[in-house]
Amino acid sequence: MVTLASTLVATVVVMVLGVVFGVWIGRSDRADRLIRPTLDAAQVMPSFVYLVPFLGLFGATRLTAIVAAIVFAAPVAIKLIADGVRAVPATVVEAAVASGSSAWQVVWKVQLPLARRSLALAANQGLIFVLSMVVVGGLVGAGALGYLVVAGFSQSDLFGKGLAAGVAIVLLGILLDRVTQAAARRAEATQRGVN
Repeated sequence: MVTLASTLVATVVVMVLGVVFGVWIGRSDRADRLIRPTLDAAQVMPSFVYLVPFLGLFGATRLTAIVAAIVFAAPVAIKLIADGVRAVPATVVEAAVASGSSAWQVVWKVQLPLARRSLALAANQGLIFVLSMVVVGGLVGAGALGYLVVAGFSQSDLFGKGLAAGVAIVLLGILLDRVTQAAARRAEATQRGVN
């Protein structure tokens, strides 16, 4: 339950960051030119590199693992959402502006609903990236399943617990993946029914 709670908290923060920065990058060529190289660099950086500054700032705690997971997963979500917002046809955006929509209305009522597949993919991938940091988080005091996997590696008498924890992480990932996919399909079916 601790692993699930940490994963869900980190995923919510990743999605908030993804929507805020993704919409900004998707709507602004200048922001895209400035921020995308940083996102590309962050995406290819090994996951252990994220831990070093956060260990210095927060020490070996569960917060360190959550923050590292957020920083690890956010670039993927931001880029997916930005690409989804950019893919919205310009004619649709122009029609919304011509109808008197404000910038916020264009974002919330036109661009984000039309980019819902990208939002669903960003949520799914953000969740998977956050969950992939669970074992790395176990190295810095996050406890829960990640710690048991690490303990199973380092102590031969805990190998069984480590293996069981690894299987539990995989099953948790599959479960959360299926839940996000089902929610995305349900939202899409509802949207089709409204239209």
